[in-house]
Amino acid sequence: MLGYTNFEEDNMRDYFYQIKGKDSSEYANSPWAWPPLFCGKVSAQDKKEAKLIIEEEYCRKFPLRVLRKDLEQNHYLLNIREIAENDQRTRDLFNSNECQQCGKKFRRIDLYNDHNESYKGSEYCSQECKQTYLELNRVVELDVTGNGKPVIYRIRNIKTDMSYVGKTTQVFTLRWYQHFYQGGACKFHQAIKDSNLDEWEFRILEIVDISDAACRGQLIADRERFWIKTLDTIECGYNSAFV
Repeated sequence: MLGYTNFEEDNMRDYFYQIKGKDSSEYANSPWAWPPLFCGKVSAQDKKEAKLIIEEEYCRKFPLRVLRKDLEQNHYLLNIREIAENDQRTRDLFNSNECQQCGKKFRRIDLYNDHNESYKGSEYCSQECKQTYLELNRVVELDVTGNGKPVIYRIRNIKTDMSYVGKTTQVFTLRWYQHFYQGGACKFHQAIKDSNLDEWEFRILEIVDISDAACRGQLIADRERFWIKTLDTIECGYNSAFV
């Protein structure tokens, strides 16, 4: 009996399946909608067994082929194919990935099956996390002559991962110097005094585009508040309060 069981396990194959629903739109090229209602994977000895496993899971029969004359009687269509050994693209859909923004574990197949989620990649668990990551890690070009636009900057302690967010209309390197060599008594400057210079990194978060000179000061302050709130640098950082 043990040998028979091992034989069965050795002959198990992975099958990728799609359950499609009808497309009732006026300009549809096919009676079956895209994307599928659900995609998944089962392990079976052959395609026939894979179909039985899927039907048992969903408690219903699925046709593999529907003639045009039978469309009225069939609301779903099942596609099944064996996943080839070299089909890494399909196999990767079921691998566990870690979101670069929030660290959450996710599978791409779950993103494909979530029709409310527009992001389908392998780096982030959602479009929201992708946008947040790109916003927080945006690389910008700077005018270091002193004639550039106001900037919002972030100074982060690489050991504690705590940050300070500030704004400046000066050359940003000058503001860096002022924090580290002309510091005051706030908790940020106290943290600087209690650490080494090489424990800190300086990054520009945003160049503030001023289209209305009359609102210049307010706009700069608003963007600073946005980043303080986004990075939570009052509760979890070195900012003392909103300005």
